[in-house]
Amino acid sequence: MNERIGFIPRTQAAVLTMALSLLISFGSARAEGPVEDSRTALLPPPAQEDQLILKRRLQAVKGDIEAFRVFAENFRKNGDMKTLSQLQTPVDDFLKKHVDNLLVQNAGHSTLETARLTAEIMFIKTRLFMSMNRDDDARSTVADIKKRFGAFQGISVELPDRTTTLDEGIRQLDAELSKTAKVK
Repeated sequence: MNERIGFIPRTQAAVLTMALSLLISFGSARAEGPVEDSRTALLPPPAQEDQLILKRRLQAVKGDIEAFRVFAENFRKNGDMKTLSQLQTPVDDFLKKHVDNLLVQNAGHSTLETARLTAEIMFIKTRLFMSMNRDDDARSTVADIKKRFGAFQGISVELPDRTTTLDEGIRQLDAELSKTAKVK
């Protein structure tokens, strides 16, 4: 019986030693890995954060350029060519400072979502040029869309009047531009 009593403490000591060694090895392995704070674990990685910011900027620019297009279309339909010509300078400044720079910035590292937004912006930009009777600039933008989005022409885009594929939107723009060329 004494042998049995002596065996239990040795077994307990061995189990305890084994458990402590496992805890120590787990702790040292955990210390070598990255330590995450609960606040930083919720933040997106830097590249993903850049994409979120870029997406928000593209959405804001899309809304702004659409507003310019609506104003230009309204002035053109009402025959207010004086106001339409006065709109040229602010539109050019906005396109140069905000839209074109953002489109160039997006070209380097775009995702499918930012590519879709960029295509929608370029479509609206083309429509804006057409509303301002600047058909040459509109044709140039359509050519740029074709060149830039050759691989993405099957993506779905939200255009001002409907949702369609990019290639269908390009065909629509080409048809509208050829009609205006025939009228002139």
